[in-house]
Amino acid sequence: MLKNKIQSGFSLIELMVVIAILGVVTAVAIPSYKGYVSSARLTEAKNNIAALKIAEEEYFLENNAYFYNNTSNTDLASASGGLWSAQAGDGGVNFNYTVTGSGNSYTITATGTGKAAGLNDSYNKN
Repeated sequence: MLKNKIQSGFSLIELMVVIAILGVVTAVAIPSYKGYVSSARLTEAKNNIAALKIAEEEYFLENNAYFYNNTSNTDLASASGGLWSAQAGDGGVNFNYTVTGSGNSYTITATGTGKAAGLNDSYNKN
């Protein structure tokens, strides 16, 4: 009598198909993830710009003028009289913020640094 051998396991073809499917899923997932990360960093910039706008208006109400800086985040803390600081809301972790202008207009610019390099946002009040 012949005994039937029962084989268990996967064939090479089956393993290659699974690896190919994983490769396709990875090729689609990685760019999407990078897009989500960039979007989150830009949201951080928009939130800090909004906080700077509020600080500008508060400063204007108290001093009848807007504050400006042209160098760094820490300069903004002193220029605003403490109404905004680089530590508030993690400002300055991924972006450097500058406020430029004159008279009753100003521009707030967020310039990406480190992993956010190349991402920029700005607000202009005329």
